[in-house]
Amino acid sequence: MGKYRIFFVYRIKDLNYLHVHGMNMENKKLFTVLVSSPNDRIDLDNHHEQLPEELLSVLKDESGRINAGLYDLAQWEPYTYS
Repeated sequence: MGKYRIFFVYRIKDLNYLHVHGMNMENKKLFTVLVSSPNDRIDLDNHHEQLPEELLSVLKDESGRINAGLYDLAQWEPYTYS
């Protein structure tokens, strides 16, 4: 497993942005990154100077899954322990 892990994505379609939530697995700190998403597709071109290179690499690698909605909260199914 890499240094960064994505947990879920929250979409703000009206504003063309995504909130990517995850964790830095080395120091166990949560992070949230605001990423532009014109036409509901992740766009990392404007973020290359602000993000750590390893996180940017993870976002690029996972961009297909993010665009497909696999990290969206709407995809999560509630599970109760009973």
